[in-house]
Amino acid sequence: MLVKKEQGRDVKETFVRNEKNGLVYFTVPVFERTGLVLHAFSGRTGGVSEGAYESLNLSILTDDKLSNVWENRRRMVTALGVEAGAIVGAHQVHKDKVYRVLVQDKGLGAFDPDTVIPATDALTTNEPGILLMAFFADCVPVFFLDPVKKAIAVAHAGWKGTVAGIAAKTVKYMIDEYGTNPLDLLAAVGPSIGPCHYQVDAPVIAEFKEKHPLNWESFFSNLTEDGHGQLNLWEANLWQLLEAGLRKENVTVAGLCTYCRPECFFSHRRGMAGRHAAMIMLKER
Repeated sequence: MLVKKEQGRDVKETFVRNEKNGLVYFTVPVFERTGLVLHAFSGRTGGVSEGAYESLNLSILTDDKLSNVWENRRRMVTALGVEAGAIVGAHQVHKDKVYRVLVQDKGLGAFDPDTVIPATDALTTNEPGILLMAFFADCVPVFFLDPVKKAIAVAHAGWKGTVAGIAAKTVKYMIDEYGTNPLDLLAAVGPSIGPCHYQVDAPVIAEFKEKHPLNWESFFSNLTEDGHGQLNLWEANLWQLLEAGLRKENVTVAGLCTYCRPECFFSHRRGMAGRHAAMIMLKER
């Protein structure tokens, strides 16, 4: 987590709550200070969706009315100062594929579910004016910004994606595609279900044990004899980023549990069907 100095003492920075035009969303101070990007993690209020999607559902790959999602997206991107046609979205499948978004991809998944990028859990680009958008309702959003090479990414890390190493693979992809130095890379682990409420069973624990035999226990608490435990996806993704070469001081961890705050966040485990969006765009140069 990023640490700054304030009146001679260290202060940990986390995501900052913003409110505009009736919408609540969260941003990362260190990303803001670069002046290079527009970005946000949306809350669930300020939209027009109803029922299990109430109110700011931003995913067109749900059973919500498309007209509602379009209006919700319009409100959200307007708050950021972006056109809805700049959106690029993917069909997330809890795996580890990273996709490089090019200029000709702009608008894929913006309005039509049939145009989303297929079977992809991380989007990256070095093209300005493209709003990368990924969707969440308990899974972990991971934002990336290379302020030197001017490249960005957003990854969707549920437990399966975390086991598959989606965050680390996104870092490697940026190294290979843009020449990113991980020591320069800024990352942020956004709001998701926290270890306080994320109980998992034996098959999930076994996956972590197989992939991370030396330190799997550090990602769990309250392990029981019947094969259950509380999974800390924040810690697992932070560890992954540090192993990929990032500096700890360059990683911001929100520490906000989506299950704990139903007034602010959707939560799949609470039976909410709506989806948040993690959004990031390089500003036009």
